[in-house]
Amino acid sequence: MLRFALLFLALLALPIKAATVSNLYQAQVVMPADGQNADQTAREQGFKQVLIKVTGDQNIAKNNVIAQALKNSSGYVSQFSYGQDNGQQTLNLSFDKVQIKQLLTQAKANYWSEQRPDILVWMADDNGNSRDILWDQSTNALVADTKQAANIRGVPVTFPIGDFNDVTALHVSDLWGSFVDPISSASKRYNAGGLLLVKAIQQGDDKVELSWQLYTQKPSTIATDTQPITGKASGTLAQASSNMMNQVANQLAQKYALALGSSAAGEVNIEVDNVNSTEDFFTLERMLNHMTTVSSANAVNIKGDKVIFRMNLSASTAEFKRELSHDSRISADDYAVTNNNSAVTTAPATDVSTSSNAVDVSATQVQSPVQQSENYVAPDNIYTWHN
Repeated sequence: MLRFALLFLALLALPIKAATVSNLYQAQVVMPADGQNADQTAREQGFKQVLIKVTGDQNIAKNNVIAQALKNSSGYVSQFSYGQDNGQQTLNLSFDKVQIKQLLTQAKANYWSEQRPDILVWMADDNGNSRDILWDQSTNALVADTKQAANIRGVPVTFPIGDFNDVTALHVSDLWGSFVDPISSASKRYNAGGLLLVKAIQQGDDKVELSWQLYTQKPSTIATDTQPITGKASGTLAQASSNMMNQVANQLAQKYALALGSSAAGEVNIEVDNVNSTEDFFTLERMLNHMTTVSSANAVNIKGDKVIFRMNLSASTAEFKRELSHDSRISADDYAVTNNNSAVTTAPATDVSTSSNAVDVSATQVQSPVQQSENYVAPDNIYTWHN
């Protein structure tokens, strides 16, 4: 019972490292004007929208397995209702997460989980008379259009609030000149997972040209020599915003989406060093068990600040390592892996798979009991935990 109580307390203190996209499996579709097969047409359109959000792939409908599933979209719907949006009738749809993941596995398609980096958007607008930073509550339609376009692609975005701290930390000339140091410094307070810097040049008749730079790193890790991903979009405000966010979402998906349907690697043992407290242990355990590529993660050995987990993978080892590399709280110790056989095989540790009291909760340090098991499990890879 004590172990479960500590687990509950540790979960309450978990840091937020990414945003959770809550509407990933929902879609709202305007009903077609033609009443014939209107529901089916709208349902297929909503299903396609959800599949693009979940995979990050705008061309997912070209996959043969997906194309067949689109024709039978009703089987994937968990809830639906009718509504109104600006005087137009809409079909509001919710799709079954488990069935969609099974479908993507069968199609050997990509999967982008609900945990996605929150992108901080710094946008400077040049209207011909002045240049201004667009804040979260700005009445400029570019803000609302960008938010809507990001929502359609399942990309969490945040605009700076524009309070005294923001106004004094960053001048529009810094943003227009793409000066990394002041932008990075002004961004730290938002704890974002990436930066999107946008320069908007108004061209009249509701037309705009957007030049954007995407940094997929946390602001605190961006250096002056860090090269961003760049792009351009133009058209009406809505068109340019949609095109820009499609490009940005495609880039993020290339980094974060994982390939499903590949041969699972089975069991892999990893050692994680620098696990210094029960809170560290439970946070790490929870993180591993919530990974897309992991079926289960169980601690099998604990000694000092080192914990060995037996990982049952649902994907390839390469995909597991790629997913793990996205979390800044853990990093691979390549040197230790290279020297694994000579460095760690002589150190016996406690087998916690058979002991419910393996974590000594009488102190903040994770300790092994006095009586040690000789059933030592050699790790395949070694990582360091950054608490």
